[in-house]
Amino acid sequence: MDIKILIGAWALLFSSWSHALDLVEAYQRAKNSDPNWQANLLQYEADQLNFGIAKGNLLPTVTISGNVARKSQQTSDSTIPGFPSDAFAASSSTTRQIAITARQPIFRWDVWEGLKQVKTSVSLSEITLQLQRQEHILNVSESYFNVLRQQSLTVANLQEEKALFEQLNVMNAKLKEGLVAKSDVSEANAQYESARANRIATHVQLVLAQEQLSQLIGPYQESLAVLRDDFQFQKPYPADLDAWTALALSQNLSVQQARIQQHYAEDQKRVEKAALYPQIEAVGTYGYIKQSPQNVVSSDGKFDQIGVEMNWNVYTGGRTQKSIQKAAVNVKKSESQLDAAIRKANTDVKKSYMQVETDQAKLQARKAAMDSSEVVSRASQAQYQEGLKTMVDVLLAQRNAFSAKQDYLNAKYDYLINVLRLKASVGKLTEKDLEEMNAWLVDKSFKPAG
Repeated sequence: MDIKILIGAWALLFSSWSHALDLVEAYQRAKNSDPNWQANLLQYEADQLNFGIAKGNLLPTVTISGNVARKSQQTSDSTIPGFPSDAFAASSSTTRQIAITARQPIFRWDVWEGLKQVKTSVSLSEITLQLQRQEHILNVSESYFNVLRQQSLTVANLQEEKALFEQLNVMNAKLKEGLVAKSDVSEANAQYESARANRIATHVQLVLAQEQLSQLIGPYQESLAVLRDDFQFQKPYPADLDAWTALALSQNLSVQQARIQQHYAEDQKRVEKAALYPQIEAVGTYGYIKQSPQNVVSSDGKFDQIGVEMNWNVYTGGRTQKSIQKAAVNVKKSESQLDAAIRKANTDVKKSYMQVETDQAKLQARKAAMDSSEVVSRASQAQYQEGLKTMVDVLLAQRNAFSAKQDYLNAKYDYLINVLRLKASVGKLTEKDLEEMNAWLVDKSFKPAG
């Protein structure tokens, strides 16, 4: 065994911390550092601007236009007595025109329906951001607790490896004195090598968990705040599965998102139908025109006009009807998606609720098994000294003790993550939940007075 590596690992895990990064602070960093979350915020900001764009379609539009045109034509040889040959038309002329035109929609049913659809899309973007925020909270929390899990498992494996290494040294010394059989030493060595392999594998998982957390919150140098020794689970409230199911059906964010998507599909169908109606706009133009060379029929000077324009797409090659049919199919599709979202929410909340209840029972059982196996391990060592147990019995009891401890550690973090998933299944996972869970974390650098 490389003692330097072991000592270095222990120093890393148990060194004095000047500051520990807790769950709330980790999430605050994720909000500022996670590029995926920043992209979600920017997408939401862009979606909010769509309403202003759609509203602008109902407001007046003003355009300035200008043109210069040169015209050449063959003139007639006949002339009117008393007028020069180019009095009415020149062989070539240049016309310059500039105008300002204002348009105001009077009847644009397609625009009105489009505005309603954009309002729905804005609501959709809001609920989507809420869903993304909840998923972000859950991802950061799971990544944070996974680091704590791997840290705890690494410590447990280091303790097991250290204990087995010391046991192996004792067995080797006794083998030289002829006090133990070579088979006992081989068994002790096998157990030690297995523990060493587990420690290496757990250390790799710890590094990967830290990388996953860094991906969300950015690089960090601090150690993480860890679970307090007096951590206790809390029963979910309300303590009734039917109540949680009702909450999921009414407040689950995925269900709300699917409902709004259904409304959006219905709005799209109305937009397509609006293409069957005429479009009426008031149009006013004011401008100036100049033609050179001038002639008798030239109309140089200012001009203005005002009127009403109507456009009606009576036949578009069947595109409008096909678009309406397509929108109707999408409405049916959105109804199916809503039904699927309701079913999934119903399943997820039941699964999460029963998982939390199972975790509570597992925590109690794992704690009892850990305490019991520790007692058995110590008793086996004492009985071995008295010649009542073999080394195989001692190693088996010791392995069971460390295995029970690892099971208990896993049960604790499974419970914490599943509690958050339960709240997420009913759309109630917020930063406040992180603050409440943060109360169970402690900075190891803190040392009580006295």
